[in-house]
Amino acid sequence: MIDNKIFIRRTLPQDAGNIQKIHVTAYKTSYRGLLPDDILDALKIEEEKIERTKIYVTQIESYVAVYQQQVIGFVHLALPQDKVLEIQALYVHPQFQRLGAGRALVEFVCASKKELGFSKCEVWTFKNGPSLPFYYKLGFVQELNVQEKSWKYGLPIIKLSKKL
Repeated sequence: MIDNKIFIRRTLPQDAGNIQKIHVTAYKTSYRGLLPDDILDALKIEEEKIERTKIYVTQIESYVAVYQQQVIGFVHLALPQDKVLEIQALYVHPQFQRLGAGRALVEFVCASKKELGFSKCEVWTFKNGPSLPFYYKLGFVQELNVQEKSWKYGLPIIKLSKKL
């Protein structure tokens, strides 16, 4: 466990390359067997995506987890509605998964939004995806009154939430 040595800070445009590397690497590792191999194998870090990410992180609320001066994870938040926090994306580099970086990111954004009067945190995730145990461990539960949605490739996603 390294979580006490993880620093959370606002994402900067210069983090875009690391964010893309984390996103592609985590996708290929975490979703192998869930998404088609040809889709995962085709994912690569591209300069165009890095440039788009540089702009994107200036337009949204986003944070990175830093360990030993290296960006190892990130969280993007959706625009808040009705004092409800929505995690839009949360990824940790596979080399640093299960060491506390994801937990640190979620706890940081939940605590900061709770101080601002937010009442709930929500996230959409694959119904049978690898992140479910992670979210359940953090106290998230499936929203029972929300229908599953179909995401890319016909995979069902579900909404999880946690009271702040």
